[in-house]
Amino acid sequence: MPGDELTSRQLELIAKLAALEPTLTFMGGYAEDALLAGRVTRAHEDVDVAFARKELELRLAQLADLGFANWETWGEAAPGVPFYLFGQIGELRLDLGVTDCHDGKHWMRVHKLSFTVAGEEAPAGYQLQLPDDLFEQPLVELEGIAIKPLSPLALYQIRAGVAARNSFGPLSERQLHSLSDLRERFFPDRPEDELLPPSEPLPY
Repeated sequence: MPGDELTSRQLELIAKLAALEPTLTFMGGYAEDALLAGRVTRAHEDVDVAFARKELELRLAQLADLGFANWETWGEAAPGVPFYLFGQIGELRLDLGVTDCHDGKHWMRVHKLSFTVAGEEAPAGYQLQLPDDLFEQPLVELEGIAIKPLSPLALYQIRAGVAARNSFGPLSERQLHSLSDLRERFFPDRPEDELLPPSEPLPY
């Protein structure tokens, strides 16, 4: 495990988040570490969690109790409706991903992003259909902490689907390596193009 103080503080936060009810789901680098290694393999800039929109009010109240009371909207699912929220306490950075459900399907709706990519407005105006098993992955251990990650397919599709639109810029070598590891471990016989999530333009 990387031995820096920030990693230790992030793991303390992860333990608190993992104890929330109903069980909170992790995504991003720490979720990938948990699924692929069961330990921290590198330094992480932030902790990422995801939940359905119906839980938003509850989760914000729970996170306020942990000290995260102020949020910046970095992405909207519709005008004035957040899907990507950022909070920070000192060096501790926490990202929230909020998914939508329609006709029994899970969606990541990207109406607008608050940052630029290569000096241009970040590409948006689309939605990604996420897999049915989005929140169904069993608990796994990360440095002895039992956490619930998004499903391997969901982790892959979110990263690959957003990268295909260049909404967050090109993937780093580390992120490409994580995608490769997920594919080899969990769906080695499926071609890369079949693993991309279905997407469509937003109607607004």
